Amino acid sequence: MGRHKFCMRRGPQRPCASRQTEIDMNSIGVIVAAALFIVSGSESSPREVWQYEALSNLYAPPLVADVTGDGIQEIIISDSEARRARCIDANGNPLWECDGGWAKRLISPAALSEPDSEGQRLLAVANGDGSLVCINAADGALLWRRKLGAVEWGGALWARLDKTGAQVIVVGTERDGIVAVDSHGETRRHLAADAATPPMHIRGPLAVADINSAGRDAVFGASRFGLFCMDADGALLWERYTGDDFPGGPVVVDADRDGKAELYCASNDDAHLWRFDAATGKPEWHAPLHGIVDAYSASSPAAGDITRDGYDELVLGDAQGNVYAFRHDGALLWTFSTVKPTHITVSLGDVNGDGHIETLAASGDHHLYCLDGQGRLLWRYKTDLRLIYPATLTDLDNDGITDILVCGSDRKLRRLTLGGRYSATLMPWPMRRYDASQSGASFGKCGPVMPTITRGETLIIHGDFEQGKVRDGLEQFDTDSPFYKTIMSRPRGWRAETARKQGWGITDMVAYTGERSLLLPGDMTVSTEPQPCASTWRRVSAAVHASGGGAFAVLRWLGDYGVVREDPLAPVRREEKWERLEVKDAAPPHGARWLLMALDANDGAVHWDAASIGVVHEEPAAFEVLVNQVGYDRGMPKRFLAQANFAARDAAFALVNDRGESVFNGTLHHEGRIHGHYGNDWGYEYYSGDFTDFNDNATVRVRAALDGLTEYSWPIEIGESVLWRRTARPAYRFFYYQRCGMAVPGWYDACHLDDAASPDGKTQYELRGGWHDAGDYNKYHNAPYAYGLAAAYGLRRAAFDALHPPVSGTGEFFDEILWGGDHARRMIMADGSAFGHITSGYGFWGPPHLETDNLPNTGDERRGTRERGDNPDAHHAAVARVAVLLEGRDGGGAPTGEWVETAARSLDYALGEGRRGLWQLSTAIDLFLVTGNEKYRELAASLMEEVNEINVMRVEITRRYDAAFGTNHADALRDAVLERTEAMLANAANPFGVYTFGPPENPNFFNTPADQGGWHVGTSSHLLEAAAFVAMAYQYEPDPQFLRFVWDQFNWTLGMNPCNISLMEGAGSAFAPTYHHRYTFAGVPRGAVPGGVVNGVTWRSVGDDRPFFDMSGVDIPAYESNEVWLPHNTAYLNALANLMAVSD
Repeated sequence: MGRHKFCMRRGPQRPCASRQTEIDMNSIGVIVAAALFIVSGSESSPREVWQYEALSNLYAPPLVADVTGDGIQEIIISDSEARRARCIDANGNPLWECDGGWAKRLISPAALSEPDSEGQRLLAVANGDGSLVCINAADGALLWRRKLGAVEWGGALWARLDKTGAQVIVVGTERDGIVAVDSHGETRRHLAADAATPPMHIRGPLAVADINSAGRDAVFGASRFGLFCMDADGALLWERYTGDDFPGGPVVVDADRDGKAELYCASNDDAHLWRFDAATGKPEWHAPLHGIVDAYSASSPAAGDITRDGYDELVLGDAQGNVYAFRHDGALLWTFSTVKPTHITVSLGDVNGDGHIETLAASGDHHLYCLDGQGRLLWRYKTDLRLIYPATLTDLDNDGITDILVCGSDRKLRRLTLGGRYSATLMPWPMRRYDASQSGASFGKCGPVMPTITRGETLIIHGDFEQGKVRDGLEQFDTDSPFYKTIMSRPRGWRAETARKQGWGITDMVAYTGERSLLLPGDMTVSTEPQPCASTWRRVSAAVHASGGGAFAVLRWLGDYGVVREDPLAPVRREEKWERLEVKDAAPPHGARWLLMALDANDGAVHWDAASIGVVHEEPAAFEVLVNQVGYDRGMPKRFLAQANFAARDAAFALVNDRGESVFNGTLHHEGRIHGHYGNDWGYEYYSGDFTDFNDNATVRVRAALDGLTEYSWPIEIGESVLWRRTARPAYRFFYYQRCGMAVPGWYDACHLDDAASPDGKTQYELRGGWHDAGDYNKYHNAPYAYGLAAAYGLRRAAFDALHPPVSGTGEFFDEILWGGDHARRMIMADGSAFGHITSGYGFWGPPHLETDNLPNTGDERRGTRERGDNPDAHHAAVARVAVLLEGRDGGGAPTGEWVETAARSLDYALGEGRRGLWQLSTAIDLFLVTGNEKYRELAASLMEEVNEINVMRVEITRRYDAAFGTNHADALRDAVLERTEAMLANAANPFGVYTFGPPENPNFFNTPADQGGWHVGTSSHLLEAAAFVAMAYQYEPDPQFLRFVWDQFNWTLGMNPCNISLMEGAGSAFAPTYHHRYTFAGVPRGAVPGGVVNGVTWRSVGDDRPFFDMSGVDIPAYESNEVWLPHNTAYLNALANLMAVSD
């Protein structure tokens, strides 16, 4: 299955975790299985947005900042052998180039100043020819050039050495010491090389930081045999020589969060990572590396809390293809190694929007690697030649999506993305040397304190032994199997480790709690299914009750290569025949990836019951803002949610424009937590915000603040008819991309032209056309969707036609209805019944035009499930609806009369079969309209008395009935609609306002079964059909609650859901990583069909009503959540048309 993922602030600032600032989540009780639906974003490789090709090698990393003052970032690159500095805009277009008169290749990165009083920003570039060049960052104009001393891999940086706060350029030269000059090129400091003993030989970059809060920076560097510090006045403060070779430069960090700065630097001879006290230069520890470092890797260490434990880890590469993660105390956490022994450098940030910090490693083997917090490979991206320095992480164009920028020796600057949500708080080291000024220091640049929270979680191991084996999916156990009874006696979530003994399993003979226990005969071991270990686990406790002799229980920790450790559960007390065994507060061992509990009966039979495992997490406080990513209409309800892993005392929000200016302010209201129908906590606190009163035409973001933490939403548009303008056409155009029986240019060739044969294959029928039903190529009955589209079209015909001007007299949407209606017409057989489903199953995964030879009567035709006799209800209703919409014209490949005759014939068949319902009522009305035959009036009147159901279809048909026959059922319809609507609102009393399956006092969000799985899908149609119905109710009684309900269903669909993704491809900012669609194997990236609405969020497992959506990014994700299906788009269009009718 999949895993779940659980915005924006400029600049490199980030929250610092604090061990002293904790929110104790234990105060709210144990959270059952918390935070499981947000554990991973897409792990598929990034896609290239664009590439810019320079003239020569791009050694230096990309520098990213807004240098033109337009609010959008630009990229500065060093075109090495061409000896040009270049500025590239966010779209990959060159803005300027600068020839600084450099005599040697340009390999040291530029450093960017902060804006001066006039907004001007300056670039400083040092070179191996001894020059320092200053450039106007906005237009590339060369301002001045000075000779200071040769610099190769080090470069310049900007610092504040004076109390005035004015920035100066600091350069560490190879032989001429350290020079600081002001923005005009005048010398302000000079520390000569021979001020140190032996003289300084600086090969790598310097670092600067204000380590004592004096408002002035100290300068730190590495000479060949050790480190040194220059104070703000230019004097040598200390030097510390170890005799090791330091080819790079230090970074200044507070990794242990004690408020004091440390220096980290890598050496050769011996190869170590060193930690020094920044104030005194005293070595505090050094840890061995597996390989030597070089100028690239030793210049590029990074620091960030990749394990989410509240402390920074130190991550660096070496020259042998190894990437290391060290704890702040020097303990090695993990090592990742490339196949080729070559240089590798790192940057840190949340690359894919999953809420976790990844390591990006740029390698000399031509690849960019992405590693998770435990050093495991998530993906790698191939370039053409070696990568020297780390990638840069940013949001170039303020679209809320993380961009990856990487320069290579293949002369190319690439902009890559995985589409993940950008969060500055999760970018602890987004570029080489931390920031655009090349400071090499995160110390002193932290934003608001990020508190650490602790929370409890009870793992779901089914230790009550009340259930036998359960399957969640489509395939269920065969109840007629001779082994069925045995299978049902085996406990859910447990498995035998040793040879099975006769008589083991669930028994109702005795129980500690509930009605059943697990019986193990002597000399047998069972264990839970392995539970994945989270990096945030700090303590684990477990307990179980046993009755019988020889009971032994153990927690077993597993790693990549087997058992890491075992923690026995010790007896603690006896209660009558039962003994409690437990282990408390076991710390997860390093290298553990899975945990299980094993039960052993080694001396006679033992009954087991009430087994449990509880874990305590420790992680940074975090939240995200959930919005309708498409936007909100003026004058309509405008709600959003903040989803947090902690309870906040202070909660507020603002709407901000693209310049970061607040245009509306509001308060966030605490909505509490959500517990599923079976008691499983979703793991989050919810806060709602409302900006209904803001009705300016604008594109804004929500900036939410919880206890000092700030996050941003995706951008949202507020304006006239936003939903209609941005989603109506994509929603119906989706059907075009699902067409069968014709070529869809750019997608696939004409397919299934030989549809379809009779079940025995002997008779051929002309049934090509229609639509592929979902992510497969089967055509069940398209007729319900042709009817549904016609219903939506009939509500706003002119508005739909206006979305795309009609061609040859037929609107684009109506043309799609004709396409589906024509297929429905031809599916009606001579006797009026329907042909069966046209299907070849689910085994074909390729372009649709390759499934058959497209030639009738060759033997490979797809066959129908029935040649005739299938239910024709939707068919005659769809055909009759189209006949009305044609208004006497020919269309869909047939004259009007043929549409009418076919519908009438099929209606007669249905009535003859005793079928009398809404479908027949609709057809009778429409046939009266196109024929004027009184028998259809009489039939319609009779059916109106017989049909009692109240739903969207009934309301729509009744309105058409009144229009056709001059009657008025409005009052009766109003009462029935409002009565049902009130009940529906009661089932939507939750933070999302989403329509659940009830009951109100204990809602089942996803219709989750208690004890047996089977076919199921997400709730998209359920929610959208509810939205359409309540929109109808609002037309009878304009109650603001009704309108809010309707918008809440759209909000969920378009992004305000626990996964923070739009369930309609292309409408919004974040989408499913991949779709369950055969088009993936026809060359459609991600299997993504524009405008397609997926099945949606569904339940996690039987008896577990927590959200599930497959965010794994695999080629074939779970159909239950990730498959598009025609009824969802049909329901969306009807809901949208009914919502718009509110203001028509």
